[in-house]
Amino acid sequence: MKKTFVFLFMIAISLLSRAQDINFGQYFLDEGSLRMDVFQCGNAEGSRYVFERFVIEPYFGGSKVNLIDPFNFGTNRVKVIDTQTNTLIYSKGYNTLFQEWQTTDEARVMERCYEESVSVPLPRNEAYIILEIRNFNGEFEEIFSKLYEPNEMFNTTEQRYVFPVQDIMVNGTPESKVDIVILPDGYTADEMPQFQQDCQSLVNVFSQAEPFASHINDFNFRAVMAPSEESGVDIPASHIWKRTILNSHFYTFYIDRYCTTRNYFSVKDVAANAPYDQIYILVNSDQYGGGGFYNFYSMSTAGNMSSSSVIVHEFGHAFAGLADEYEEPDNPLALLYNLNVEPWEPNITTLVDFESKWADLVAPTTPIPTPDNNQYNNTVGAFEGGGYLTQGMYRPQRNCMMRNYAPFCAVCNRTIEAVIEAHSDNPVALKSEHLQPEQSLRVCPNPATDFIDVFVNQKDGQAEIIDINGKTVMTIQLNKEVNRIVISELPKGMYMLRTRGEARKFVKQ
Repeated sequence: MKKTFVFLFMIAISLLSRAQDINFGQYFLDEGSLRMDVFQCGNAEGSRYVFERFVIEPYFGGSKVNLIDPFNFGTNRVKVIDTQTNTLIYSKGYNTLFQEWQTTDEARVMERCYEESVSVPLPRNEAYIILEIRNFNGEFEEIFSKLYEPNEMFNTTEQRYVFPVQDIMVNGTPESKVDIVILPDGYTADEMPQFQQDCQSLVNVFSQAEPFASHINDFNFRAVMAPSEESGVDIPASHIWKRTILNSHFYTFYIDRYCTTRNYFSVKDVAANAPYDQIYILVNSDQYGGGGFYNFYSMSTAGNMSSSSVIVHEFGHAFAGLADEYEEPDNPLALLYNLNVEPWEPNITTLVDFESKWADLVAPTTPIPTPDNNQYNNTVGAFEGGGYLTQGMYRPQRNCMMRNYAPFCAVCNRTIEAVIEAHSDNPVALKSEHLQPEQSLRVCPNPATDFIDVFVNQKDGQAEIIDINGKTVMTIQLNKEVNRIVISELPKGMYMLRTRGEARKFVKQ
């Protein structure tokens, strides 16, 4: 059992919280996970989801007691709703590469589709898998929902890739530990021994970097021995293209050090060989670079002299949702931040609601904002400059791993320890300020073809379905809390369901 003191700060900040109260065995099968593959397509103005498939995979690596996300981190979120009771039974925030691409100049002149995939515990019964995206005002909006039917014949159990798995360090069962699966890219079959050595080096990095070092027994590390046809990585600027299993490449968004992959289905296919909470991709290269996305994947090269720092920095993004704390005025990602609201990342603030961040760690004598000079070295305050912005965004301390590869600051340390605890078999409290009220009206699936399920908190009401021209095309009785409405005769297009002063949009395909 892990220590629980790291969550005492949550109680100090807010007494208004509730416990995790979802019974895993009631809603989920004990083994396996459900993966939903989609394409997110669009441009800078917006996007839509296109469903690809459901995959039933052999492992679930997450906690079986902390099923509702306690942090409210991420630009995206997946939710699982039990159809019989309209109960939220699972949620998890994450980031995507597509959301970053939307800030680029290219996204202003063309559309692209990116692979996206979410994994959840395997539901026992019918459940809706809902995808949400955080809007510019910091609130999650439901964008897409798909009904999972356990008996649907096209729910595949086929594993595209089957490879041996090597235990690098295993300290316990998946549901009680942070499970990291390490994937190779650009290692040939003959280079698998080198990959194993690089995996051990990665574990050594975590064993020496705080706060991971103090919690190393709370982690499991496993490596999937998945060889590539060729050695190395794509370097587009040098016209170097390699046939590798995950198709990683430098110059993402034309940034030389930014190493990522858009082949996310392949990433998930290879990762499926082991239980995991986090995916770490080691790239067989000595060039400086990497990337990290919250609850998506971390990536870094294995052979660069700075690889140790990059490994920890990128994992800070992927594991704890930590923001970059440095200034980079030309970075298009600065466009993601609305300076009139608090960013979701725990280690930067606009001071709009500083009390919800790390105000409890600031000494009464420390001014806010805090002067960026030697007088305040090793002091927790609010130093201007972070999130790529020079003005209007503030970070906790002058130096940090997320700014300049210094040790993690106090706020990042605290966040990492809290996330480690949430992966354990200890129930953690859900802070009220992290919980948006569940909708009293929900319409799923979206987009829909033959039917919609209308979820309401109070039965025995009436609803209208209204077309894009404002015409009522269907009036329906809501006799139950979950109402299935046949819409197969409606023409394709955008509709709105309205009842009791509330309205929800849906698309009829």
